[in-house]
Amino acid sequence: MKHNTALITGGAKRIGRKIALLLASRGYDLVISYNKSKQEAKELAAEISKKFQVKCDIFQADLRDEKQAKRLAEFVKINSANWSLLINNASIFTKSNFLTAPDSELSDNLNLHFISPLILAKEFAKNSPKNGQIINITDKNIARYDTSYFYYLLSKKSLAELTKMLALELAPSIRVNAIAPGFILDPIDHSETQNFIQKIPLQKKGETQNILQAVDFLLNNHFVTGQILFIDGGASLNHAG
Repeated sequence: MKHNTALITGGAKRIGRKIALLLASRGYDLVISYNKSKQEAKELAAEISKKFQVKCDIFQADLRDEKQAKRLAEFVKINSANWSLLINNASIFTKSNFLTAPDSELSDNLNLHFISPLILAKEFAKNSPKNGQIINITDKNIARYDTSYFYYLLSKKSLAELTKMLALELAPSIRVNAIAPGFILDPIDHSETQNFIQKIPLQKKGETQNILQAVDFLLNNHFVTGQILFIDGGASLNHAG
């Protein structure tokens, strides 16, 4: 019996890694793309192969380059059966000022967070079986407009709008949804943790498990499409963080 295959971009570390382990436990064969995290990707593939009876391929791709996004899609099509799930997770997170940031900040963010997901979605839609699904990982800050991460936020907002447009464009064969995480990963400056928590309506930090619960919900509820699940303790309501 052939397993369904999931492609997870940026799946070697952090939330992407946890999603990969969840899907492997659900019986998905996996393709995990990475840019610079080759060792982490190899270790994850070995762990998945040891723990679960599924196939796990890794593929290096810098998704700031649309040609590499197309090569990634081609790899999945050639090497995988039943490509039924695409998770656009790869991301960069850097501050950028509209007036002073170099042009590369715009191109890097838009290519990684919008153009490559669009390319992968198109290739996925042309090759996936019926009842496929796309899950985009965006950011709870898409609800706000003031930011010191101008190009990051602009590109994540674009991904959110793409989610809704694709949900209509690809229905009824493919469902398209997004997850907008809030304060899940610890900040580089740990002294800021308590300050962030105080601004969140639920007064606590989220856990990676909360993201996995959202992934599970989207996988199993076949009457949901075009939705953005804010997993943020209510922080998007008051623009906290």
